Amino acid sequence: MRITQRSLPARQLGRAGLFTLTVFAAAALVACGGDDVAPTMLEGTVAVGAAVPGAELTITDADGATADISGTADGNGAYALDVSTLKPPLLVSASGTLNGEPVRIVAVVPTLSAATDNTANVTSLTNAVAALIAPGGNLNALSSADGIAAIDAAKLADATTLVVNTLKSNPVFAALLGEGFDPLKTPFTANGSGIDSVLDQLQVTVDTNGVTLSNLTAPLSDAGTPPAPVLLTQAQVATPTQAPTLPASEPPSNVPTVAEMTAIAKKVEACLALPLEQRVTMDANKEVTAVLGACNFGIPGWKSDGGGWVERMGNGVFRYTANTGLKVGQPTIATVLAPPNYSGNTFQHPYCNTQTCVIMYVPTTTASGKAGGGFYTLGKVAGQWEFVGNQLPYAMGVEQRLNRRVAVNTTLAAANPTNYFLQDRFESTIRLTFNPDGSMADTSNVRAVVWKGPGLPAAGVVTHRSQRCGTDDRFPITNQEGLLTINNQSGLQWWNNGGGNDFIVDAAKLDGSAVTMPSPSTNWATNSAPFNQDYRSAPFTGTIPAWSVYTAEIYYYSNAGNTPDEVIVVRNSTAYERASAGAGKNWPTLAAASIDAYLKPTGANAGSLGSLAHGLEWINPTDGYVNFGYLFSQNRVAATNVQNENGNYWKRGSLWFRIGAAGDASAPAYEWAPNRSGVELSTVTPVGGTSTVANSNNSPNPRCGVDEVLPLDGDNTRASYREAGLQFRDGNRKLNQQIHFWSN
Repeated sequence: MRITQRSLPARQLGRAGLFTLTVFAAAALVACGGDDVAPTMLEGTVAVGAAVPGAELTITDADGATADISGTADGNGAYALDVSTLKPPLLVSASGTLNGEPVRIVAVVPTLSAATDNTANVTSLTNAVAALIAPGGNLNALSSADGIAAIDAAKLADATTLVVNTLKSNPVFAALLGEGFDPLKTPFTANGSGIDSVLDQLQVTVDTNGVTLSNLTAPLSDAGTPPAPVLLTQAQVATPTQAPTLPASEPPSNVPTVAEMTAIAKKVEACLALPLEQRVTMDANKEVTAVLGACNFGIPGWKSDGGGWVERMGNGVFRYTANTGLKVGQPTIATVLAPPNYSGNTFQHPYCNTQTCVIMYVPTTTASGKAGGGFYTLGKVAGQWEFVGNQLPYAMGVEQRLNRRVAVNTTLAAANPTNYFLQDRFESTIRLTFNPDGSMADTSNVRAVVWKGPGLPAAGVVTHRSQRCGTDDRFPITNQEGLLTINNQSGLQWWNNGGGNDFIVDAAKLDGSAVTMPSPSTNWATNSAPFNQDYRSAPFTGTIPAWSVYTAEIYYYSNAGNTPDEVIVVRNSTAYERASAGAGKNWPTLAAASIDAYLKPTGANAGSLGSLAHGLEWINPTDGYVNFGYLFSQNRVAATNVQNENGNYWKRGSLWFRIGAAGDASAPAYEWAPNRSGVELSTVTPVGGTSTVANSNNSPNPRCGVDEVLPLDGDNTRASYREAGLQFRDGNRKLNQQIHFWSN
């Protein structure tokens, strides 16, 4: 189970092992005549899916003059405390850490049986029941003596019934829960079966709107929107027998067990327990050339985002020292993928097209104690669940992002207060990634990709290869009208002079208030000077759940029509959130010394930077850490190409900075971002053209030259630009990016 006030992976464990009694607040009572009287005990398990080891407990009653009872759960989350001095109703509060994430949950105990053991689990479900009776849905309102005294036992029973009836609306869950299930009182064993199996398959979200129950094993179809979660409100408590219906589950035989998922996750942990030199070999550019020993556990034919095991797991995970010593927590099912049975020119996953697959979420804790996690596509291979990868033929995907942009050139920004691009702002984006780099997959014959899906214009966002340097990892946005022709012309377009692949769907000021987004031009077919094609015509105010469907229509150079050569279905892994949500987040801050050195024309490092002997410093957010930094630059450069033609062109260059350990507040430059242009990476002759090199005209790239960060100058006529970005993920796995920028 997951409980999300911080989207924690959650699975409730039962009463396992010996109880650890840390504190008894009262000695055993002695009755008249000297006979011992058994204490009144409260015992149970603290769990949010996995047990919360060492959870701190506080038990409170309505009498403010009575001392609270406190204690510590054991390594299995089990506790047993003497509550003889307290009078129900009681509030049991538990706090701890699981997989590096803080956990705070409660349970309400309406009555006690004197001189006997009383079961009181403290779990995601008891937390949900408490939220349904708390004033205004605010759990903090139950923490005072007055709040506890006001607890209505009948209302609590109705809230419990509502939750249980909702769970049992799913026939699979009903069979597993059995008769008489009570989240507070029913003991169970944490072995992945029965009650525990149901809890593994739920995500529980508690907020002031109510309690949301999501069935993680309700299969997703290829229709688009994932199955809707169920919202329980305080108004529904009055009619607990009229419970809503949960989406139907995939049969248990079609999903992996906790043990099967854990076995796969532990292979990653075993690899990262090894020193770097025993995991991979790398060349002089720090690119992985081989994956070694225990790390080479991928199945034959494993592929993800166009790359094999070396390219994706080796380069993406195993080569970084920050991952050394990573520990995995108990995996959960993030979602179930029903077999889509695609045919024709739609991409067909070799394992998931005709059989059920799942996306597994694995919580992780770094060696320095920082929380994280990742998603893994699992499918059955020869009857056994394996990590199969998404098997996509290209490096591509859709991701919701939230960017926080802070202007460094404050003088220019103040002088132009209506210029959107010079101001501080939040931007919610849908990043559309198609990587033309042929080192992982052959993309040389692809000239255009048209994206369609939630938040995008119905006609589709069109992307092409770019002539600009530093665009060899993206197809930038050309237009948002679904048109494949050159603007204001009938000729077929296969190049782009822009560089952005973030489609901006919403924006806000840093205080969360509204800001007017730039308006895109219209009438691509007749407009001689289109602009702002990467901005939505109006802010997107709807919802985009995680795992929503997007389609990428692939067009080859040989295709002069409007029917794509390939159609590839992809899903976003995190939900969309509006730009104003940025005002409520904690953000990193780039150190003043780094801003002064790199992002001001007078800075010590404002000139051309051609080596890796540089670093960035920052202040981490209070509830997360920066995992990646970069320094991006752009300026106009005069050059002579191979045909002895002189001219100015946009040159770009970027340095990437990698942390050595999670939680670091600085990082050295690790490697250069590739700086070739997208058109340079194809030698296919355009439709109707005679060129043997992929260009927009007779001035072929490359003209990008050596790796460097371009000089930052104060000449406004040259449009010099630099930005330093800090990437981190929040507790909901949403990718956030803090950007400080200088623009002339």
